[in-house]
Amino acid sequence: MSKTLYIVRHAKSSSENTNLKDWERPLLEIGIDRANKISKSLKKKNIHPHKIISSHALRALNTAVLFSLNLDYPLNEIEISHDIYGKKPENILGLIKKQSNAISSLMIFGHNPVFTDLYNLLSGEKLIKLSTSAVACIEFESENWSKIDAKEGNSIFIE
Repeated sequence: MSKTLYIVRHAKSSSENTNLKDWERPLLEIGIDRANKISKSLKKKNIHPHKIISSHALRALNTAVLFSLNLDYPLNEIEISHDIYGKKPENILGLIKKQSNAISSLMIFGHNPVFTDLYNLLSGEKLIKLSTSAVACIEFESENWSKIDAKEGNSIFIE
């Protein structure tokens, strides 16, 4: 049984309110619309992650909520992690490696440039930039999350 990882960059957010801390930035309407469009497209492809983990940053968490609603994933099962925001790709890989092998598909929500770097690290590809609301799907020929590693993933799609 293989493992499937969905790397999702948060939807477009606002940086206009300088009184907010970076992790408090809200989504823009255009970001909400695109996140809904992308997640509904995933549902049409019959994609239903077994587990969702989101950065604690509001823009990532709100994106995870929109995806969850459209993918029929229970909102109360979204795991909020402080191990994504401001971390390096290797740190996030460590989080991924700790997942239960009972889970075959994992969807994580976070930020650039780290998520682009994570995609490139795991797939061996050279993506320049993962767009806001974009989903990068990588499959691993492994039964164990703990055994996935750099350049071992197969890029399936980026939407």
